[in-house]
Amino acid sequence: MFTASARTPVRSLGTGDDGERRASSPFLSSSRSLLRPADSRRQESAAGSTGNVNVQILEAIKSLQEQVADLQAKSTQPAVSSIQQCAVSKKAPKELLTSIHSVVRHLRERLDAPMQWDTSSGFSSPENMRVTSEITTACVNEKYPASVVQKATKKYFTTLKRRSRLQTNNKLPDARKKQRRLQRKHHKLQNRKVALSGSTTLTQEQKEKFSAILQIEYMSSEESAEESGEDEHMGERLMVLLIHTLPWRNQSVNEMFQSLDRKTARKRTPRAAEMCRKRVPWGAEPSSPSGTTAKPPPSCPAWAKVSDC
Repeated sequence: MFTASARTPVRSLGTGDDGERRASSPFLSSSRSLLRPADSRRQESAAGSTGNVNVQILEAIKSLQEQVADLQAKSTQPAVSSIQQCAVSKKAPKELLTSIHSVVRHLRERLDAPMQWDTSSGFSSPENMRVTSEITTACVNEKYPASVVQKATKKYFTTLKRRSRLQTNNKLPDARKKQRRLQRKHHKLQNRKVALSGSTTLTQEQKEKFSAILQIEYMSSEESAEESGEDEHMGERLMVLLIHTLPWRNQSVNEMFQSLDRKTARKRTPRAAEMCRKRVPWGAEPSSPSGTTAKPPPSCPAWAKVSDC
């Protein structure tokens, strides 16, 4: 039987002169020397991370300071009022035009002393100025000053005067037909511009090339079967638009325009597609009295027109 005195003695940890305990085992001593560089690396990494965070915080503070400076600079600039915007605008606001039309109709239809413009006289005639004064008084407010209202009122008077003259000469139906054709051209031009800009199959070079001919002069006109007098032949009038293709336009341009029209058609809702009129080719573009419609515009590039033009 073994006794306590017979047990194998355990080597104890010694103490150095500086009071630090050190291991008498060579293995423990070497392990501690290996661990010390790892601790140093962790400390350096932590210090680097702290430095990166500080840089990010400083950049964020600098960005906020720049935003505050921009806001302060904008707040010191004089604000453009709606009155100034209306004064420099070439086109009267729709809200103002609606008010003017409503007042003109009310003055014409009221039971006590109805008033209306005399389109056979000038805008500055005494009788017409009284009507204009009534309109101005009713429409002027903080948003629309008298100068803006009078300008829009004069433009509306000019429109009514022109309409009355056309009606007297029995030319109003032709003028309305011409206006509808022009509106269709502008609508087609706008749709093609949007389709070309959003195209993903054309390169930027091709887009720039075809942008040069996206102008009103390159749009073919469209008329309804009723306008052309072909409603009995075509059957459903007002549901068909007859296309008069420009005879001088190159086939490659026609194909590109057709491709843009297909892109526009694919984006229509089912309801919009149902309301859209069917378009049918119907010969060449009829020449205007000046003969300019049958010829390409002077700025037309050579690749956009047929060779004999």
